[in-house]
Amino acid sequence: MSSQELNDLLQIPERKRIVFLGDSITENGGYIRYLDAFFLKHFPGHNMELINLGVGSETAAGTHESSHPFPRPCVHERLGRALEECKPDWVFLCYGMNDGIYHSFSEERFKLFQDGMKNAVGQVKQTGARVILMTPPPFDVHSINGEAQPEGLSEYAFETPYEDYNGVLGRYADWVTGYGAEQGYTVVNLREPLMFFIAMRREADPAYKYNDGVHPEDDGHWIMARAILNDVFQIEAEDTPEWARSMDGSFIRAVGRRRDVLNAAWREHVGHSNPQKFETLPLADALKLADSLLEDIRKLAGQEDGDVSAIESL
Repeated sequence: MSSQELNDLLQIPERKRIVFLGDSITENGGYIRYLDAFFLKHFPGHNMELINLGVGSETAAGTHESSHPFPRPCVHERLGRALEECKPDWVFLCYGMNDGIYHSFSEERFKLFQDGMKNAVGQVKQTGARVILMTPPPFDVHSINGEAQPEGLSEYAFETPYEDYNGVLGRYADWVTGYGAEQGYTVVNLREPLMFFIAMRREADPAYKYNDGVHPEDDGHWIMARAILNDVFQIEAEDTPEWARSMDGSFIRAVGRRRDVLNAAWREHVGHSNPQKFETLPLADALKLADSLLEDIRKLAGQEDGDVSAIESL
């Protein structure tokens, strides 16, 4: 670990350009919105530029199930462009959910995931950016819209997944954790906090649905943001701040509007192979609009109550 990386671990950086690469969970952007809001509220003098490059259906492995309506995008089709266009200081990688294509465990698919992640890490490292890995979030079979299938079938799909696909993702998450530790990369554990969250919600309400079993709703995205604050920035946010409890507040709505502008513009500027494209402003125009929204957001951040009750930072 370099002295700069060690320094990053010991304080909140004053300025960083941070890219997030992942699938539809990242494309949704809820956890990035909450991180942006957190830093704008609690560290207003810092410049944390968060670039969301999540693309729905994407993998790191290049895997694809026959039932998918179009070939799954693979991050390697666009990674070089993303790194060149964004020139990030840090890069978060969050893959795995789609890489196992909702099938039972396969050594071949597992190896493709491992090789895909190592390849992505290698390209990021060549730019000098810091690599931050995130474990794949959990899959909640009790929340799916379709019907889970037993082991032994030749084909599975998003709505007819293998019944223990969460166990498959557990093996992927364990590998990410071990690989990160072996290589000296920061690893954000998303899986365990979200599994605990799901268990607590279901204990309170046995009928609780974790959305569609794959994509967290806003409260789950706050859990993800809190895990990143803890594992990357050494900030412990014990309680959910008032502004993160819903999207009703003026501050978080304004942050969300700004993020929507930036997310779409960066996604389409870099480009991707998902046939579903966003209508967006050209990147230069989107950046100007986003800058124009910042002054009001900073005013709202100072006006609205919403401090985290206990924050500890090294």
